[in-house]
Amino acid sequence: MSAILDPIGDLLREFYAFYGAPGEGPRAEDNVTELVGIERMSQHDFLNLRRALDDQRARKDFLACKRVLEDLANRLTSDELLREISSVTSTSDAEFEQLSNGVLWFSLAAALDQREGRMPKLPPGFEAIDLPLASKINMTVVGSLVLRLYVALVLMREGALKDLTLQGARAHKPCCTQVQKLLNSEYVGRIRNALSHGSFSSSIAGLSLQDKHGILVGTPGFLSWLCTWLNLIQLQALTASSRQGRVM
Repeated sequence: MSAILDPIGDLLREFYAFYGAPGEGPRAEDNVTELVGIERMSQHDFLNLRRALDDQRARKDFLACKRVLEDLANRLTSDELLREISSVTSTSDAEFEQLSNGVLWFSLAAALDQREGRMPKLPPGFEAIDLPLASKINMTVVGSLVLRLYVALVLMREGALKDLTLQGARAHKPCCTQVQKLLNSEYVGRIRNALSHGSFSSSIAGLSLQDKHGILVGTPGFLSWLCTWLNLIQLQALTASSRQGRVM
């Protein structure tokens, strides 16, 4: 008996194996093509995923970003960044307010994607929208992700957070140096450029982002992981500035 073909699942498994978070993507025993139907895999999505896998520059940029993020994930579980930022120049009231707003806006965006177990819970009012449930869930997950990325990488790109970590990096503080490497990495820069003056849309593998260099596809798992540590960086910067005689 011939093997059952699964072109969609095979491509997704290959893509998630490189670009995804650990455990993300369909299992080896799942036949995605039978499950979702071949018509759900647009030629546009197929080509974008294939190009991402074949794009050596994109792969190199992703791996460089991932290495910095993994290092920061270890550092941010301690108070290393908090201590480094606390030792640099004090923030002004305006900078403190900017940090506070960034943390609040990020939290509001994250609150859109609530879970009951592993299933996303639709925001109030979504149940009444006349769309398939799968579409509404996708809008909820991707919408929350886009907003979190926008707050962390576009709205907070300039100003207090950049200035504090840049001062720390110039003073040879290792954690601040890694934060600067992350914010200035090519992979993160392409996400920021697509969000601020490019374009983005949902795809079968996650979020498809386009900038002047072409298409970048980010998986929900990896982008959410990136958002988690970006938020913790914001929170530690805010905590460090609140120690300077302010009341939270």
